[in-house]
Amino acid sequence: MIWKTCFLVAALAAGTGLAVMTGGYINATITDPEVQDAMKFALVKHNEGTNDMFLRQVARVIKAEQQLVSGMNYRFTVDLGKTACRKGGVKTECPIHEDPQLAQTYRCTFVVYRHWRGTTSLTSTQCVI
Repeated sequence: MIWKTCFLVAALAAGTGLAVMTGGYINATITDPEVQDAMKFALVKHNEGTNDMFLRQVARVIKAEQQLVSGMNYRFTVDLGKTACRKGGVKTECPIHEDPQLAQTYRCTFVVYRHWRGTTSLTSTQCVI
C-alpha cells in the first residue's frame, strides 16, 4: 500500500512539471517566429494609426515578454525610428535614418494578444515621444 501511495505522489509531482501554467510575463526569445510575427503585427498597427507620412521601424528591442492566458500575450518595449519610406509605398527595405535628427526615435510598449484560435489584436500601445 505504501508503494502505491509513493508511486502516485511521484507521478503527480512529475506530471505537474510538464503542464504549462498561466501567470505573469516571462522573457520571450526574440528570434522565435511567433514573437517576430507579433512584433511585426504591432509595428504595422502602429504605423497605420499614426499621422506621420513616413513608416517607423524597430531601431532597438528593449524587452520582449510573453504571458500565457487563453492564448498568448506578447509585450514589447522598443525604440522606433523614422525611415525614408512613405506610407503606402512599395519599398520592401526601409532602413531607419542614420542621422538622429531625421530618425526621431521614440520608445513604445505594445501588447499583442494572439487567441488560441488564431485571431490577433493589438490591445495596448503606449509611446513616449
